[in-house]
Amino acid sequence: MTIHSSSIIDPDSELAKGVTVGPFSIIGPHAKIGKGTVIGSHVLIEANTVIGKNCKIFNGASIGGEPQIMNFEDVSSSVEIGDGTVVREYATIHRSGFKDGVTTVGKNCLLMAYSHLGHDCKLGEQVVIVNGTGLSGHVIVEDQAFISGLVGIHQFVRIGRNAMVGGMAGVNQDVLPFSLVEGTPARLLSVNVVGLKRANFKPAVRAAIKKAFKIISSPDMNTSQALKKINSEIEMCDEIDYLLNFIKNSKRGVTK
Repeated sequence: MTIHSSSIIDPDSELAKGVTVGPFSIIGPHAKIGKGTVIGSHVLIEANTVIGKNCKIFNGASIGGEPQIMNFEDVSSSVEIGDGTVVREYATIHRSGFKDGVTTVGKNCLLMAYSHLGHDCKLGEQVVIVNGTGLSGHVIVEDQAFISGLVGIHQFVRIGRNAMVGGMAGVNQDVLPFSLVEGTPARLLSVNVVGLKRANFKPAVRAAIKKAFKIISSPDMNTSQALKKINSEIEMCDEIDYLLNFIKNSKRGVTK
């Protein structure tokens, strides 16, 4: 364990073996830092934050701060970050706004400089959030989604797995899994072809997804009609079943 003499470590925090803490960083009470995690300089990790193994937290990052809620009444809540995640310079992650609630970031994510995760966000695994992007409260981002730079995402929006959001997009409805969206307001462009190939989706599955998206984006039918047509014309597989359920469970509507 290597802790710089200028850092402030609360005696009630728990730092595992091999943790490094840089100069002028502050770790609050009951925080837990996993084995091999490296914390840079001028990092603020507030009370009850849990950071997994082999993470990297770069200088100026602020994790576990109070949610940005009008008339917020202080409650005990936290942030949890999975193993192998990287949080770059001056990124901010706010704790839950509910008693015992948790803002969560999964394993092997990358949060680039100046990105922001609002209270009660839930990120899956291998999520990438590019510089300057802001997620409002209660946003859900599923596994292997990629959110480009300077994007704004409305509260309670869901970003489906293996989706890609283009730079400077304004997202106010759910983003379909496997999709590529961009613009303000965001609009569906196509299937995330490159992302699906990189994720080793089989050609037959990619073809089924592409066919489903053609039906979904058709101007000649509404969402309910599109779901019926997909059910009747496309051979069911796990990915198509997941896509259909994602649409059925949407509360804000989906980006089309």
